[in-house]
Amino acid sequence: MSHSYKRSARISDLLIKEISEMLVRGKIKDPRVSSASITAVRVTDDMGYAKVFFTSFDERSDTQEMLEGLRNATGYIRSTLSKRLRIKKIPNIEFEYDALVEKRARIDELIKDLSDG
Repeated sequence: MSHSYKRSARISDLLIKEISEMLVRGKIKDPRVSSASITAVRVTDDMGYAKVFFTSFDERSDTQEMLEGLRNATGYIRSTLSKRLRIKKIPNIEFEYDALVEKRARIDELIKDLSDG
């Protein structure tokens, strides 16, 4: 692996994969997170903090409820990560709704309307 690829970026990729897998496999039992999808993770260079961005693949989902469900599962997620990953310290995790996905879809819709009209 290239030395120019920062460790924090590698950890981000691992966290996306692992947390997504927990969601897809139903390891997080809270029904509020059943349609959550991880879109990105940003890890600080000191590996102390990770901001996990999510969206929902069900547009009827309440994103605030989903956020609360993910926050509620943070302890379980960190515990599972500590067992699965070979890293010294699991970063503290904070979840944030990824509004960019929604905005991109709206822009695509507007462009389509312009080209059709």
